[in-house]
Amino acid sequence: MSVMDLPEFEAALMYGVEALREGLAVVVANPSPMTYGVIARDARVVNRLKGRPADHPVGVSVHTEASHDRLFRCLDLRSDALAMVDFALAERITVLAPVRPDPAMPEWLAPAIKDGWVLFFDGSWGPTWFLWESHPFLYGSSANRTGEAPAASAAEAREQFPARSQMIIDADDRRLPATAYGPSTIIRVARDGRPTLHRSGIQDPDVLLNRLREFRSKVAVLDGSTSSPLGRTYLSVAVNEDGTPKQLLPNTRIRLGFARQPNKNEGDPRVWDIVRAHVGCNRIGTATAAGELLAGGRLSIPGLGGTAVGCKPPLRDQEELLTAFLTSNPTWQLNGDELTLTSGGTTITLLDRKIVEPDSPLDGVKWTVVTTIANADARRGYGRREEAWIRFDDGRLTGWTGGNDLTGTFTRNNTELSFTDVTVSNRPGTAETAAMETAMLATFQPTVSYTIDHNQLTLLAQSSEGLDLTTS
Repeated sequence: MSVMDLPEFEAALMYGVEALREGLAVVVANPSPMTYGVIARDARVVNRLKGRPADHPVGVSVHTEASHDRLFRCLDLRSDALAMVDFALAERITVLAPVRPDPAMPEWLAPAIKDGWVLFFDGSWGPTWFLWESHPFLYGSSANRTGEAPAASAAEAREQFPARSQMIIDADDRRLPATAYGPSTIIRVARDGRPTLHRSGIQDPDVLLNRLREFRSKVAVLDGSTSSPLGRTYLSVAVNEDGTPKQLLPNTRIRLGFARQPNKNEGDPRVWDIVRAHVGCNRIGTATAAGELLAGGRLSIPGLGGTAVGCKPPLRDQEELLTAFLTSNPTWQLNGDELTLTSGGTTITLLDRKIVEPDSPLDGVKWTVVTTIANADARRGYGRREEAWIRFDDGRLTGWTGGNDLTGTFTRNNTELSFTDVTVSNRPGTAETAAMETAMLATFQPTVSYTIDHNQLTLLAQSSEGLDLTTS
C-alpha cells in the first residue's frame, strides 16, 4: 500500500515524518486545551519558523524511553523530584530543571540548555504518536510567530506560517472543544526539588503546583531514604535455596531491570514503576504506581505479563519458578552494586549489569550488523549470506557491506559520531546486499548518536535511520 492509498490523516502523518527527515518543521496538534506546536529535528529550524535568532534556546521533547532515560541521568535532582517531573510530563507540563556539570552530556541536549537549566516536555499524543515515535527526540515550541498568539487551530496555524516552510498536521477533528486555549505551563524545579511557576499557561498554576508537591511528598515517603535499584539492570550471580547453591540452566541468567516512567495514557497512576525480568525464554514484567513497587523494603508485584514464547519444559519450569518467586513479595536489599532478593528459603544475588557484562570499547573490534533501523525503532533483519560489518580504528572507518568494501573517517564525543568521506567499492551485488549497503550509507551521516550495551552497538542518525550491531 502506498501513502496515497492511506486515509488523509494517516497519509499526512507519513508526509510529516518525511518532512522532519528532510530538515523541515512540522506544525502538530496537541490535545485540547493546548495550542498547536512546531517541531523539528534541528532547533534552528524551529527558531527560523518562529522568527527568532537561530541560537535561541528551545524545548526538547523526550518522548521515547531512550531519550527520557538519557535526560534523567543528566538532571541534578533526587529521586522524589525526578518522580514529580515524570508526573509533570504525564500532565503535559513543560519542565525547566537543573543539569549536572557532566562531560558526558549528550550533544542533542545543548539547544535546550541555558545557564545550567534544560527545558523539556513529552509531546507524544495518541492520534499523532507515529510522527513522534519516528524520531528519538525533537525540538519544539508553541506554534506562533514571535509576538503573536499561539495557534489554537490548524486554520490559525496556516495564517501565521507560509506553507512552503513547514507542514501542518490538521487534527482539529480529534481535539475536544474548549472555551479557551493556551500553551503548556512551565514549571521550574530547583535542585532541592521545590517546584515553582516559571511561565503561566493553560494549566491552572495553583492547582498544578499543589498536585505536584503532594505527589512528590507521597513518593518521598514510599521511596524512603535508602538508595534504589530504579534505573538499573541487574544480572544474577548466585541462587541459594535453604543455604544450598542452585544452578540455573546452562547459558541463562536472571535479568531484572527497574525503571520509572510517566504514564502516557489518561488516568491514574500518572507515573509507573516498572520491573522487567528474563531468564532465558519470555520477557516478562509489570508496572505499579510510583513508589509502590519497592516500598517497605519489599518487591510488590501483583502479577506478571509478557511475551508468549513456547518454551521447552526446562526453560518453562525455570521461568515459572522465577515468576512464583517475584510475586511472593520478596525482600530486597541494595548494597552498592549488589542487589539481594529473599523469599522463604530462597535468596537471589544480582550485580549491576555493567559489572557482570562491561561494555565493549568502540574501537578495535569488529562490529557485525544484526538489523537495520528505520523510523528510529522499526527494525529489519536480513539473511546475512554475506556478513556486513564495520570497524573503528583511531578515526578511520573500515567495513564490508556484504558486497563492497567500505572506508571513511570519523570523529566522536561521548555520545555522538560524525562520519565523513564514506565511500564503497563498485562490485555488483544482489538485491539483498544492495539494500544493506543503502542502509549502511544512510546511517553514516555527520551526526549519529551511538550507545553501547555490553556487546551491542546501536547507531542512529538524525534521519532516524540506523544499525544494530554486535561483537563477539
